[in-house]
Amino acid sequence: MIILQGTYQVAPTKRLTILAESGHQGKGTLATDIDALSKGCAQGGGKCDITVTTQHGPMTGTLYEKKPRKLSLWQFEGHLSFPQRS
Repeated sequence: MIILQGTYQVAPTKRLTILAESGHQGKGTLATDIDALSKGCAQGGGKCDITVTTQHGPMTGTLYEKKPRKLSLWQFEGHLSFPQRS
């Protein structure tokens, strides 16, 4: 489980997209988070489980690495949910 240090904005559908290309990153994206996601996805076969702070509080989920194609940028994306209360 990777714990991201930045604060990220999640869409109403609970979808999170983190752009990894420098110069295209959103506000709150940290370079250390991109490094951690890159290493985690490399070890996890293109996906990694994360915990992240959002505008709604802490959330967890799985992000998938999407390599750049002709009209897209390198990014990590997936859906998040609120952690189970114990």
